[in-house]
Amino acid sequence: MLNTAVLMPQTGPATEFDVDFRRPDQVVLEGMVHSTGYSIEYQAADVTLNYGDTLVVAGTTYKVSQPPDVRGDGSFVIAQLEKVAP
Repeated sequence: MLNTAVLMPQTGPATEFDVDFRRPDQVVLEGMVHSTGYSIEYQAADVTLNYGDTLVVAGTTYKVSQPPDVRGDGSFVIAQLEKVAP
């Protein structure tokens, strides 16, 4: 199930895009893999994220904690996130 994420740039308008959001200890791939941190997978054509960018997913604010990793043919990207303290 996809979630809507909102990129919150320091200047300019916010950008909404669809993401596959993963939380720590979430079982994925029919129980074969455990997610150990917050991450999102999204279509590269939807948005460009950079290290340190701030975004909101499911009402919680996160920062991109590492440079995003392009997958396969470049159509999808995975970004690792860290939760921002309220």
